Amino acid sequence: MSTNTATPPTSSKLPFSRILAAGGIAIVGSVIANLVVYFIGRMLVQPPADFLPLASPIPTILFTTLFLVVGTAVFAMINAWSSNRARVFTIVAVIALVLGFIPDIMLIVSPESSTMGTPTFGAVMVLIVMHFVAFAITMWSFLTWAPRR
Repeated sequence: MSTNTATPPTSSKLPFSRILAAGGIAIVGSVIANLVVYFIGRMLVQPPADFLPLASPIPTILFTTLFLVVGTAVFAMINAWSSNRARVFTIVAVIALVLGFIPDIMLIVSPESSTMGTPTFGAVMVLIVMHFVAFAITMWSFLTWAPRR
């Protein structure tokens, strides 16, 4: 006889206010952390001045905020419709992370086709680190902080 020690799916839905709070934490935390990555990355790799994603902190703030607003909406839908929100959101978030790498990889593979200035390997790596930072903070916010009562 074996004992099943797996955690059962969480069936209780989170209140919408809790989802909004988790989204706010994810957005503010990710923007702050990505700005730290931005400033340290610019100092270390010194990207070309014409490389628009790292030309100023504005794109970092705007794109982090925009995509995490979408992520918050996706989490709210998953919370409403799924009996196992953690598993489903993790799958969706990992897929979104991988898809988010495609433009960055294309900057490395085909820099001459870039409409955002001259990418260097180091500058693109700064963008990739930003993706991982926002991913980690978002996953913590929605899957660890939000379910706590």
